[in-house]
Amino acid sequence: MRLTEEQAEIQDAAAALRPGESLKVVAFAGAGKTTTLKACAEARRDRGIYLAFNASIAKEAQERLASTKCPARTMHSVAWSVMRNMAGQPSALTPLDLARSDVMQQAGLPRIRGWGDLRYAAAVIRTMNAFAASADEDIAPGHARQALIDALGDPEVLQNANAERAEHVSEVLRMLEDPLARLAEAWWVNRMLAGSYSHDMYLKMLDIDEEMRVNAFAGMRYIMIDEAQDINPVQRSIITKTGLPLVAVGDPYQQIYSWRGAENALSQLPGQTLYLTQSFRFGEGIAADARRIFASRPDGGPEQQLQGAGPGQLGDDETYAIICRTNIGRLDEAIVCINRNIPVFVDNIESLCQEVDSALALKAGKTDEVRSPELKCFESWDEMKQVASYSKDPGLESLVDLVESGRAREVQQLKARQERQQQDLSGGKSRPQVLICTAHRSKGLEFDAVKLGDDWPDIDQMASRFAKASEMSGAQKAAAIESWNCLYVAVTRSIRRCSNHEKLLEPDRPDARNGDDAAASGEVDERPATRCEP
Repeated sequence: MRLTEEQAEIQDAAAALRPGESLKVVAFAGAGKTTTLKACAEARRDRGIYLAFNASIAKEAQERLASTKCPARTMHSVAWSVMRNMAGQPSALTPLDLARSDVMQQAGLPRIRGWGDLRYAAAVIRTMNAFAASADEDIAPGHARQALIDALGDPEVLQNANAERAEHVSEVLRMLEDPLARLAEAWWVNRMLAGSYSHDMYLKMLDIDEEMRVNAFAGMRYIMIDEAQDINPVQRSIITKTGLPLVAVGDPYQQIYSWRGAENALSQLPGQTLYLTQSFRFGEGIAADARRIFASRPDGGPEQQLQGAGPGQLGDDETYAIICRTNIGRLDEAIVCINRNIPVFVDNIESLCQEVDSALALKAGKTDEVRSPELKCFESWDEMKQVASYSKDPGLESLVDLVESGRAREVQQLKARQERQQQDLSGGKSRPQVLICTAHRSKGLEFDAVKLGDDWPDIDQMASRFAKASEMSGAQKAAAIESWNCLYVAVTRSIRRCSNHEKLLEPDRPDARNGDDAAASGEVDERPATRCEP
């Protein structure tokens, strides 16, 4: 394949990198970054490593890079390669283990009304996870503070909703930051001595143990890392500490995981920045929509212009997706399709069922039946409702609404219907025609046609949220700007058509609706069968 001028420039720059130097590549949606990285590996000719965001991306990249001396791995698999002899199989960090241990009994934590040993233990585990995801060398009160805010809400945000609650959370932070950090450090050491490392712990060991890091990257002469806009600080710390030449590729406008500690490493790393601005996935129509999303951002978006050079390669069957902003949006869209006799596949429905079952158990006072990791820290349904209300967490708010409106049964019915559908597939029936997923789960996928669900906020609503967040902490501001990033991700999954987005980009225009997509008009059932595997 002949490289574009942008790709050739990146290839030359990567080939010339020396130890300690970095090259940053901003690659817009569908801009051929894997092809470019393969060209970089071919130009260097020495042995390197491609670090992928997850195992499925690593597997796909490995196939593309098979002819080079650059294997594709995940960061966790690299860490595990040097930890497995001393750690055995990875183990989970569970609050129950800590709550029952001598470490907890000797902790001497301050007593706070409503806080039992399990709740303290859950906060300690979150503190350890916050440390493991950081670039810090030691566990500190700041990690405990971050963990408590994630669980209880940010007092700065709560102040406007409930000043009394905000004051209470501030007092909890003051009382628990130091003791939780000390307990987290003690439990970390305890787990190390027992050889019981979680996935996050053994990755952190690669950061703080130089010998392990040297062994893990032995024989490598350079590193290429994908999705650099969504790696966390510990991953950035690891790759920079190696001192190897680094090619970091990503799209800061697709950063959508700051809520779980990810950062845009492209803004943190030194070195030259080059761009991939031509998308081979879609044509100028979708590219123009993406530019409109960029232009509506508070920061004005990138100076470089995304250009549509597609559409890309189509498969044997046409593929359709409805991409939603929330889990409850997925449920609503699925019901609409079912009522229109449109076969659908709802992505990751198991996690939605687990959340709903756990919420129902919490509401019934059966805390021992709560299985969802996100809900285990709550001691009562009222507590979960309060946190949902105070923190304005869209996931918790939608879950509360789903349970209290009596719609939980719909989730179970949808799951049962989907299980029957899977059985029909094994009997030779045609596949469902529409995949329904969230923007986060759509990352890395592409479809001939995309419809946006009805649960998306428009740009005026996003701007209002951003204005409020700008008066608060940096974390709140980052979360607000990611609304634009999610919208950009969703629209640019399209190869040929996108619909239901005009009303988001022009909320004041009464007729702002794209009707050219079959998925939007309900005519999908007349189209050929599509591939909608998860």
